[in-house]
Amino acid sequence: MQFYKRCSRLWAAAFFLVFSCGTLSASMVLVNEGIIGERAVEKMNLLGRELRQKSGISVYAVAVKSLGGKAMAEMELDLSEMLVSPYALLMLSQEDKQVNILTSGGTEAFFDKDGVLSPYPWSGTILPLLTTKKGSDNYTAALLNGYADIVEQIADTQDIVLENAIGSANKNTINILRIVVYATLAWAVLLILYRRRKYKHASNNP
Repeated sequence: MQFYKRCSRLWAAAFFLVFSCGTLSASMVLVNEGIIGERAVEKMNLLGRELRQKSGISVYAVAVKSLGGKAMAEMELDLSEMLVSPYALLMLSQEDKQVNILTSGGTEAFFDKDGVLSPYPWSGTILPLLTTKKGSDNYTAALLNGYADIVEQIADTQDIVLENAIGSANKNTINILRIVVYATLAWAVLLILYRRRKYKHASNNP
């Protein structure tokens, strides 16, 4: 009897070890067609695995060059065997110029989806970087920024402290972008006012 109990315990321990190793090594970036840089992928995997380990909520990312005529919901269905609910799935298609976040298990209640996807620099954390930042790293920066925003918002709602959070760097990037946008708008307004004043002055003094 003791022998069987010991065997049962050994099997249970082995199963737990295999399951834990599989969970910790799982990739949260499910598809990346050369769009996200390797270092960013490593950071996203690290951040996503920590959140899942501590909350049971998974945040995945998919970055493809083209959807091939499919809707994002269809691609989500194609990936269903790799998705563990509850989850949030950040998806980007480069050629289709589409970005979306799909969710399951009520995960949408744990973060501000509209805020993350907002095109305005004072709220959005993906599109402002895609439209403003130029160069080969714009997709990497935008997706890392947006992914981290989703993960950290979920962690906050669950009262979880993430050791791998990039909150400060994330906020600094957005704040710098905001300063650039606001400065550009201010300069444009001042230029318009200056030209109007100059035109008015010229009209009054022919």
